[in-house]
Amino acid sequence: MLSKKYNIWNKNFICIFIINFIICFVFYISTSSISSYATKVLNASDSISGLAGGIFVIGALFSRLYFGSIIDTINIKKTILISLFLYLISSLLYFFISSPLQLIGVRFFSGVFYGICSCGAGAVVARLVPSRKRGVGIGYYAISVVLSSAFGPFLAVYLASKSQFNIGFIVSSSAIVIAILSAIVLKVRKYKKHHHQAPKKGFSIYNYFEKSSTGISSVVFLLGFAYGGILVYMSSYTLYLDSLHSVSDYSFAGSLFFVIYACVSVFSRPLAGKIFDKKGANFILIPSILFLLLSLLLLSSAYMPYVIYISAVFCALGYGNASSSAQSLTLKLSPPHKLGLANSSFFIALDLGIGVSPYILGLIKPLLGFKAIYDICAGVSVLSFVLYLVFVMKKAR
Repeated sequence: MLSKKYNIWNKNFICIFIINFIICFVFYISTSSISSYATKVLNASDSISGLAGGIFVIGALFSRLYFGSIIDTINIKKTILISLFLYLISSLLYFFISSPLQLIGVRFFSGVFYGICSCGAGAVVARLVPSRKRGVGIGYYAISVVLSSAFGPFLAVYLASKSQFNIGFIVSSSAIVIAILSAIVLKVRKYKKHHHQAPKKGFSIYNYFEKSSTGISSVVFLLGFAYGGILVYMSSYTLYLDSLHSVSDYSFAGSLFFVIYACVSVFSRPLAGKIFDKKGANFILIPSILFLLLSLLLLSSAYMPYVIYISAVFCALGYGNASSSAQSLTLKLSPPHKLGLANSSFFIALDLGIGVSPYILGLIKPLLGFKAIYDICAGVSVLSFVLYLVFVMKKAR
């Protein structure tokens, strides 16, 4: 039971939930349709279309590296408002794009503004939710990402199939306006600075990456890498299975994979958060990584469409719970005055894992085939499990 003295779903939490849902929704709807937009409207090559999709994550990584290092020392509400306003401008610029090069530029800067806002939103949640409620609080907060990852791609694929890309741009821009209004209402508690918080002089990697997050971030990077193989290649893999079996049942199952993932995650993440707060991180992260391993093995040997559905359930129980619990643990291991930097470190590791995964697996696929992609991702999840046992488990106690 949640404490009656503190209601997680207060006005400020709802505002930051809405903001995070919208910025992620805009990311998913644009990323899921940008390849089709680049090829159909701008006549871009496949390689340029791929670059237009991936450059967003690169922009987000750049902004996270810098703003993650200073987020604990600046006005977070003002940062969120400014980044949302710039995110809105970059979204409106899609209406005026006339060349692939312009698209790449807009995508890069959209990623930068998304990364800044995401950093700020994570820092706000870290301040809003008391440490004793952090597991369940982050679990609820993570639902905003789950919902956006279900609605965004679904709407994008539908609109792309109708070649109604402008409607997607209108929806994205309108949603950001709602996020701006939520940010105006939002109130952020100021953290009292102490003398020991002064930044170190000279260059240090720990000015940009929280030292206490090193172990768990290495695990998160590998989890992101494994999930990246699912996220990017699910559609292509299920179409390949259709051609192999001369049916369309596998691609239909693949289209429902993330819907099932989202539905299961909505119910499982808050429950996992409560267990995290009562029993500790090990009770969630150890079985979650094993569930992700099982999900990948099922995908690798999907001899019937229903196996893909089962895999989606285990992916939600695995990656879904592991990612939100790893974020909670990252914040729990961090000094109170470095919560923003720790949150940024978590997302840098996660984005980097998801970002490099498609490129590396894309080099392997022509040589070994689709099945090998998920076998390799399963091996990566085993490695993440080993790293967790060696470097994180004792600290998590």
